[in-house]
Amino acid sequence: MFHRLQHRGWHYLLLTTVSGILFFANLGGPTLWDIDEGRNLTCAFEMREANNWVVPTFNGKLRPDKPVLLYWLQIIAYEWFGVNEFAGRLPSALAALVTVLLCYEVARSMFSRPVGLLAGIVVATAPMLSGAAHFANPDGLLNVCVVLTLALFWFGYERPTLCWYAALGAAEGLGMLAKGPVAVVIPTGIIAAFLIWERRWKALIDWRQIAAVFAFIVVAVPWYALVTAETKGEFAAEFFLKHNRDRVLSPMENHAGAFWYYPVVLVFGALPWSIFLVPALWHGLRSCTRQANAAGADLRGAAYRLLVCWAVLWIGCFTVAATKLPNYVLPAVAPIAILTAVFLERWRQGEARLPSWVMPASLACLAIVGVGLAIGLLVASGLTPFNVTRGRSFPSLAPWALLGIVPIMGSAIAGWFLRNSQRTEMLASVAVSALLLFAPLWAWAIPALNVHKSPQPLAELSGANHRHEDIRVVTWNVDHLPSLSFYVGRHIEVCASEWQVATFLEYPLPVYAFLPAPEWEALQPKLNVPCRELGRHEDLYKRVETVVITNR
Repeated sequence: MFHRLQHRGWHYLLLTTVSGILFFANLGGPTLWDIDEGRNLTCAFEMREANNWVVPTFNGKLRPDKPVLLYWLQIIAYEWFGVNEFAGRLPSALAALVTVLLCYEVARSMFSRPVGLLAGIVVATAPMLSGAAHFANPDGLLNVCVVLTLALFWFGYERPTLCWYAALGAAEGLGMLAKGPVAVVIPTGIIAAFLIWERRWKALIDWRQIAAVFAFIVVAVPWYALVTAETKGEFAAEFFLKHNRDRVLSPMENHAGAFWYYPVVLVFGALPWSIFLVPALWHGLRSCTRQANAAGADLRGAAYRLLVCWAVLWIGCFTVAATKLPNYVLPAVAPIAILTAVFLERWRQGEARLPSWVMPASLACLAIVGVGLAIGLLVASGLTPFNVTRGRSFPSLAPWALLGIVPIMGSAIAGWFLRNSQRTEMLASVAVSALLLFAPLWAWAIPALNVHKSPQPLAELSGANHRHEDIRVVTWNVDHLPSLSFYVGRHIEVCASEWQVATFLEYPLPVYAFLPAPEWEALQPKLNVPCRELGRHEDLYKRVETVVITNR
């Protein structure tokens, strides 16, 4: 029976089940996160309403920040599931699921079936991937396109064919539609660095690369050509220059960071498996030193070298770039997960020897993670005397501090198995701990923050979301809440001054105005028409309340 469970079908069933619990449970539960989710879901909604599949818009204006693939997939999801948070996040969740299965296949092809299964579990339970699955932005799509590109490269590495080159080009073309040039430049650089390391320089000038270029053009170029033509070059100029070149050259929106920024992100983003990260990377780097040869006979050594090129170049490129955000290094999670899985499998089999203190120390780190999580949630909820949240508190998070018990118990159980030389059970206990920690965190703890987010409840309370009524919606000084556009489901007039707000409120039509409470208190005595406050709600992002008023 155990032998039958090693079948690919059973592995797929297990990985799909774990991914389903982590990625899809209560996917639509959290209201939208500003800024990105509000803009992305609204953009797809506006394109759907206008039956426009070419030009992305937000609040009626061109949105040149990102390419179109996410919006297309969200539009399709809207058709199937309605215009809601679940549909908007569904493409990200599906991309995460495909990423897990691709990691399984790559690791299985590189090493063995057990390594493939463990790699799939490691990447599925890594909070960076499960977090991306719950967030509606293009990074999840970029990630799956990068993993697909490098997976296809590995599968055809020994026997390249014309179709293989075409598949690589098509995968990079999808990445170009998902996020832009980064999906082409860095994966191509990874492949080139690996081929040079393997002494296969001739592969860099193979005439069959024409097929890759042709496939890339067929997949990616038509939309870029259409949107450039329809916007008279505005989209191309803004997207390629401002949102790509300028992000590399200077920090945008104050998103800067030191050289150690991404290593820290990956340590937290790969928990709990990053407790094994140091020995796993050491094992991977040592395995890279196996002699490379022109014939490529050392496939296992080549696998290590590809994974190292993948992780190092991806992290290195974004470390050099001036603008830094945690999600930029999401595609580095897959190779790190595979390197961790192959190290743990070799250790389980007794092939990788370690000092006796390494594994106990790693499990002690798992317990520390639990303690840190509990303290962090208690601090954020305001139940401790520490004032590190600058006067902000989120009491709804307090009950979830109990989740800190999960890693602590997992550490204790894993330690017991380790002392009894039950290595398989030890790794299984870490995996179960990760599942029991992150499944409720994503499904219920994160939605607990809904009570601190204002756009959805204020739109519902005020009636500004009645799309079939002839009303006007205006905002002032709440540009950091673009999800208002999604929840009211109509164009919003963004005012530049209190005089403009007052002018709108004098309209004979019903007008709803959203503004911070201090601005409303200053504006109220200056109004020439009677207005009333319909409600107010705390602002998650600023230490003021957001108010909605009307002239009705």
